[in-house]
Amino acid sequence: MKRLAGGAAVLLGVLAVATPAVRVTLGRGLSLLATGQLAQFRQYLQSFGKWAPVLSIGLMVAEAIAIPVPVTIVMVANGLVFGVWRGALVSVAGGFAGALAAYAIGRWVGRRLLEHVVPASSFQWADGLMTRYGHWAIVLERWIPGVPGDPISYVAGLTRVPVLPFLALTMIGLVPANLAVAFLGSQIASDVPMRYWISGLLLAGTMWLGCGIARRRRRRVAH
Repeated sequence: MKRLAGGAAVLLGVLAVATPAVRVTLGRGLSLLATGQLAQFRQYLQSFGKWAPVLSIGLMVAEAIAIPVPVTIVMVANGLVFGVWRGALVSVAGGFAGALAAYAIGRWVGRRLLEHVVPASSFQWADGLMTRYGHWAIVLERWIPGVPGDPISYVAGLTRVPVLPFLALTMIGLVPANLAVAFLGSQIASDVPMRYWISGLLLAGTMWLGCGIARRRRRRVAH
């Protein structure tokens, strides 16, 4: 059953990349988000009508397993497009589905193959977080903005964290984080100027790299 779940997650990822219509749809949405064109993204998403939440969830799953874009961007956009409560619900569904897919892939594929796809720095960061906080790292990772992909879910799968505790801790982390970010997104009236959007992403990335460097220095001092 576990191998079947992992295989299904991999197959869905391959189909998403291989199907031109899906690839173009997701790519257009990610392009608008990555450049801070939130008003245009809202119009684009709303043009799908009742399928708009499905597209947003698809974007979050793609981000979790394959796309190096911080999921916070999609969470903010969900608050803008759907409002606080519905936006948080869509984000929780997308985050949960993405986490489960990454967990299944990690458990089924193994580290050696994943390291050809997922950056080694992401694994090192997630390994360090898991070593320091144990299973509670699954909660904490959901509260850290600017993290691309879902490395903690991959590591949880690789280290054989039991599936039910993983799902429970994932939900504990997702709900408050998504509510807060959906509220933030609902307060944004239009596009975010490119200079602010890029500056924010660079700041988040710098903080993430800074934390990694500080951890490595502490390890050297300890040894």
